[in-house]
Amino acid sequence: MATVPAAQSETIEQIGAAAQRYAAASARIDQIAADDVGLTLSTCEANFINLLRLRGPLTPGHLAELTKLTSSGTTTGVVDRLEAAGYVTRERCTKDRRKVIVSLNDERFRDQDAARAQRLSALLSGYDDAQLVTIAGFLTRLADTEATVATPS
Repeated sequence: MATVPAAQSETIEQIGAAAQRYAAASARIDQIAADDVGLTLSTCEANFINLLRLRGPLTPGHLAELTKLTSSGTTTGVVDRLEAAGYVTRERCTKDRRKVIVSLNDERFRDQDAARAQRLSALLSGYDDAQLVTIAGFLTRLADTEATVATPS
């Protein structure tokens, strides 16, 4: 493993701390939105929401597989709570009526997404195109690196 100069090591530590602070703040923002509907958003529920945002509609089985849940009862309970809070809807698959598809209620996220987009746009307005490409590349690589640990093979 290559050694890193002390100044670069400190910067790397700052980046790691900032990434953790962002994750914590983002989770808190999600919880503030959940408070509006009286839901205490568990990590599992937040994971389901994020997976649906990233991948689109999924079956409960696929959600369970991606989050490594082994109990169909737990999966059903999470989907039940999210549906009752207005985060998701369930529909029967038109091709195979035995399958249920869980979809996000996009309307539920419209205001939250618009506010986040405004904050991000304001934050990034001071960067030039080359810097934005670097930032986008870094965040993509960070997410991909963490996803290799968090996603089952």
